[in-house]
Amino acid sequence: MTTLSTPRGRQALAASIVFTVLATVITTVRIYTRAFLVKQMGADDYVILVSLAFSWVFFGLMVGEAYHGMGEHYALIPAAIYKTQMICFWASVPIYQTSLISTKMSILLQYKRVFSTPRMRLACWILIGFLGVYGTWTIVSAWANCVPLAKFWDPTIPGFCLDKKALWFSNSAIHIITDILILVYPMPVLKSLQLPRKQKFALMAVFALGGFVLITSVLRLKSLLVISNSTDPTYDNVGAAAWSAVECNVAIICACLPGTRAFLSRLLPHIFSTRSNGYRSKTTRPTRTGRSALTGNGNTQVLASVVGGRDKGYDHDHDLEALSPSGSSVTSYTKESKEAFAGIKVTTNVTQERTLHPKITINDDTESTKELVKKHSF
Repeated sequence: MTTLSTPRGRQALAASIVFTVLATVITTVRIYTRAFLVKQMGADDYVILVSLAFSWVFFGLMVGEAYHGMGEHYALIPAAIYKTQMICFWASVPIYQTSLISTKMSILLQYKRVFSTPRMRLACWILIGFLGVYGTWTIVSAWANCVPLAKFWDPTIPGFCLDKKALWFSNSAIHIITDILILVYPMPVLKSLQLPRKQKFALMAVFALGGFVLITSVLRLKSLLVISNSTDPTYDNVGAAAWSAVECNVAIICACLPGTRAFLSRLLPHIFSTRSNGYRSKTTRPTRTGRSALTGNGNTQVLASVVGGRDKGYDHDHDLEALSPSGSSVTSYTKESKEAFAGIKVTTNVTQERTLHPKITINDDTESTKELVKKHSF
């Protein structure tokens, strides 16, 4: 088969290779973490594999475009090579849409699993339903852009085609809107977590990486504007093809990063691990005005603690260490918040302590005084 490659086409293909391989590596780390470290594969993990598979199909079609005249001026491309390029281009559009839509589905399924508040789950289901309807339309309209289909790569065939410019720009605008929604969804929940500031910022930064998807969507929109007004589409299609590959793979990378926390905690334990040499806890104690320092009657402690998982990344719950002194009668009321990440558990302990001691008579006996101090020192 006769082929025709150009430097511009190979540059776009190189960008696609880099980001597709990077997305594959990050997805592999995520699946390894979820399947072998955390041992809790979910629907979001399987959906991201579907998205990665379509990303590789898109890469294969882009190879066909790059070696069949993409980046070359239309007037210099033989008819047979041009037809092959247009067929690859026609097939790549719905494949790109399928990869991107399934990635967003995976992110929302991950939100639904991690942030299990009723309002968050409802919001996720609403957006999942919208993406299902919109995704079906955008994929079908991309496949059946022209009737008959051959009119897409052979304009001389009788028939009609949808307005490509209107279709491309409306789809791109909806993608940008959904990117913004997905980006801001988890921030209020993450902000309210009772975590150490460093860990909270680290988690928010991981989720905020989804902003790169928004940036690539905007840059792709700019490249679509160029090709939609072009009189030499085979030459000007390079930018749109390259940014499409970057966008769908950056989306996969950003979707996978939160699922790699247990793996990252091994590499960067001071940032991503939920504990350091034991459990971390922040304790708030009320004043003991008007109470004896020895008896401690009616003493109430409010313990707000963050209980971290093991460094291996397991999602098992862990018990707090005993914090009450011996000889005390302790009643604990524990309210457990929702799990923000696998292996992270936020716990608030309200402890009411009542300790009764017999009446002690203080005398001048030195040994008795020493014994008293020894018994009632904490």
